[in-house]
Amino acid sequence: MKLCQDVVVEIRRTSQSRSIVDNFRSGDKIQVFSAGRQLDGNGTFIRAEGGFLVWEDNSGNRNTTSLESISVHRLRKRNC
Repeated sequence: MKLCQDVVVEIRRTSQSRSIVDNFRSGDKIQVFSAGRQLDGNGTFIRAEGGFLVWEDNSGNRNTTSLESISVHRLRKRNC
């Protein structure tokens, strides 16, 4: 199987952001975009905390990205 784009979730820091981020689970494979540009390729969701997304890129670097205006694509394995 290969990784296929599954769900696109727009995350913006609003009163509803918490419930949107709650749809992600630690370990989910993700892509993070800011201003339409992909940041550091694919990675792994760790948590959302204090208005920030905490995630690890495929190089093993831990990243903290503001939820102010980002998009997160969740990836999952499935037949395409």
